[in-house]
Amino acid sequence: MCSKALAIYLAYAGFGQKQRENAMFENNSPQRALVNLELRDGTKLMASVRLPISGKLHDLLNNPDRFLDVLGADGEQYFLSKDQVLRAAIANPPKAELNMNRRSADGRSFNAWAVLGIPSGSSPDEIKSAYRNLVKTYHPDRFANLDLPAEMKDYAAAMLSRINIAHDQVAGVSVPR
Repeated sequence: MCSKALAIYLAYAGFGQKQRENAMFENNSPQRALVNLELRDGTKLMASVRLPISGKLHDLLNNPDRFLDVLGADGEQYFLSKDQVLRAAIANPPKAELNMNRRSADGRSFNAWAVLGIPSGSSPDEIKSAYRNLVKTYHPDRFANLDLPAEMKDYAAAMLSRINIAHDQVAGVSVPR
């Protein structure tokens, strides 16, 4: 999974915190898409662009507006002249595959410590802290009001499942079968 694409969507899904709070009660938030843009000067960039009501990139590129509403990787909103765009394509992030049996670097077993990002033998407080930080990062409620593609939501759900399994394994929690 492309972490840069995930970061762009998570941090810059097209509207600010206040607008996200208002969007909870309204379904008229702007639809955005992650696109790869190639500019006439040879610059290539991945950015989030605001789509028209139809939700189609070709309608955006062929409408009479002269500028694209763009959110860059740094979160800055700017307007890019359509005359400068040589090529635009929807970025296709890879589909999330939920592989709970992912092997560790040595290829022998699932490495729960690596999933949690902590060294083997960490204290219960370190385990708890790492677990909570990762759950906050990948929890589905964090993405509820964002216009993310299904692939991004699937990836977050897969990661949350892996984190929960790793925590249960490391913390010694018995799971009912």
